[in-house]
Amino acid sequence: MSLHSAYCKEKFVYTSPKKSLPGFIGDMNRYAEKFGADCIFPTSEAAIMACSRFRKELKSAPIVPTDSEIDLLFSKAKTMRLAESVGIAVPKTIRVSPGASLPEEMFKLSFPLVIKSETSELLAQNRAITSNKTTYIYTRERLEAECTARLATGNTILVQEFIDGYGLGISGLFVKGHPVALLAHRRIRESDPCGGPSAVAETVEIDPQLLEATTAMMRQTGFTGPAMVEYKVDHRTRQPVFMEINCRFWGTILLAPAAGLDLPYLYWKLLSGEEIAPEETHYRIGIRGRYLVGDTKCLLLRLRGKPKDWPGEFPGRWSAVTEYVGSFFDRRTRNLLFTPRDPMPFFARLVQDFA
Repeated sequence: MSLHSAYCKEKFVYTSPKKSLPGFIGDMNRYAEKFGADCIFPTSEAAIMACSRFRKELKSAPIVPTDSEIDLLFSKAKTMRLAESVGIAVPKTIRVSPGASLPEEMFKLSFPLVIKSETSELLAQNRAITSNKTTYIYTRERLEAECTARLATGNTILVQEFIDGYGLGISGLFVKGHPVALLAHRRIRESDPCGGPSAVAETVEIDPQLLEATTAMMRQTGFTGPAMVEYKVDHRTRQPVFMEINCRFWGTILLAPAAGLDLPYLYWKLLSGEEIAPEETHYRIGIRGRYLVGDTKCLLLRLRGKPKDWPGEFPGRWSAVTEYVGSFFDRRTRNLLFTPRDPMPFFARLVQDFA
């Protein structure tokens, strides 16, 4: 999308680290030298891990977490243990490593279950490998088959209890684990109603107890930079349950500036050593950010009806249509990609997702 933005003065296409790590590092050095770059700021996990591994070979300094921070924060299992240590609720989880036999206690968990990879990306010798997506499991036979197949690829997996709820994120900027500016949002709709990127999200007040627990957890990490701590709020108990930490800019980052909290700009000020005024850290409550492409995907999936065996709540077709159409007329809702001053990224995303 950024290639087509009106704010992009110079552009180039680099080799993806998922295709070639040497090609990626070579391109970073080539273009950093061409443009006289002071630093390199990767925003995907694959690129962050690649820049971390090859930081000594890079000609410009990479803005990436330390090796110990990556080891902790990119591991879902380790961050769950960290959350537990400060009293945050987590799903019942069993970690299974390649080469190990399937533990019997795994089969004692109540179905449905969730299987996910411990890390989203793995660095092989010559390229980054994206882990398998999260899968929902309903039977013992399927559980055995899915675990065996994933473990055969060398991935460590997590088997978790299913939490039926909505996503809640506390995100912002941190310096040595201490918050500089924070924002909370809840997901209203996701591009896939069964779980996926946010399609519509709304800024909400930060719950004081959750704020205390979140900041306690982040203080233990000592992390500096942008991060989002992600929860699911159980529909039955209303309790927030920890899911993961994203120590990079997240998918709903455009919601923060729409609500008056320009986190990317504040991060630039932080890196530049400029003072951040207290009034710059405030945001408006009740602002909704909408990704129209993702919301259209959500509508189409909702019109198909509830998937077979899906155990959670699933909206009806009529509400799907009224909510989708209603967002066009809701004064609280901001279209986060399409703007009259810079429309091309929206159409680039449209082509990318539907062509």
